Amino acid sequence: MKSKQIILEMGIVVVSVLYGLGNVVSADRTESKKRPEPETQATRVIIEKRVQVRPEDLPEQVRKTLNDKSYAGWTIQDAYLVTADDGSQYFELVVRKTDEQSRMKIDKNGQVLN
Repeated sequence: MKSKQIILEMGIVVVSVLYGLGNVVSADRTESKKRPEPETQATRVIIEKRVQVRPEDLPEQVRKTLNDKSYAGWTIQDAYLVTADDGSQYFELVVRKTDEQSRMKIDKNGQVLN
């Protein structure tokens, strides 16, 4: 009788251990699915160099664009020459009209980029 009880207890222990291992392996698989792969989290870094420019030193084409009737009433507060990491350049202008403020990107030919 005792041997049947020992076998029964060992069987319960074995089943419990196997059930526990199954849960651990299952939890580990679930956890690994939640973690994103490092390759998918790549961040693109854009390096830009900004140099402040006096508004009166802006190219004539840029100033002509701002003198167009579409931009009547807007005045330049700050101007920057921006050089992107690919070597392209544009002017970033902080402009104001009464209580409104905005930023404009204009290339050296006076073409509005935004």
